[in-house]
Amino acid sequence: MNRITPIRRSLSLAREQSGVALVIGMIFLVLLTLLVVSAINSGSVNLRITSNMQVQDEARALAQQSIEQYAGVYSNFYPTPVAKTATGYDINNDGSSEYTIAIAAPVCQSASQQTVARTPECAAGIKGGIFCWDTLWSVTAVATDSKTGISQSVTQGVSITFDPTFFPPTAGC
Repeated sequence: MNRITPIRRSLSLAREQSGVALVIGMIFLVLLTLLVVSAINSGSVNLRITSNMQVQDEARALAQQSIEQYAGVYSNFYPTPVAKTATGYDINNDGSSEYTIAIAAPVCQSASQQTVARTPECAAGIKGGIFCWDTLWSVTAVATDSKTGISQSVTQGVSITFDPTFFPPTAGC
């Protein structure tokens, strides 16, 4: 008889359980699901932030590159400073323009005659009382991403030496 009693007890205990383990298990599953969803959302937000930072860096680099190319052309500054209209730029060579870049007309900040020549041509002019000109310009370029609309503006100072025929008032100096 002693052997039958433990079996009866376990059967009676099984009938008396109220399902607490099931409720606790469900709570943990819900918490785990919320944790996973939160991690996925966090990763998605971080990916978008990184993507926006990349677009900003690319736009800034393109604006800087455009200013450097623009500054290499003498006629962009004299006799009359000219703006460069918005042009498309294909950064990944897929045949479509991802960015548009516009350069505003450069602004002459200062112009002064050289008293000490920096080139042989200017040295020959100084001997005859004709001076070359040192000028300082402010050039601004704006690059805009065609897909996201993110834009970056870069302003750079450019120093240019002009020959003695330069007439500062015509360039706005």
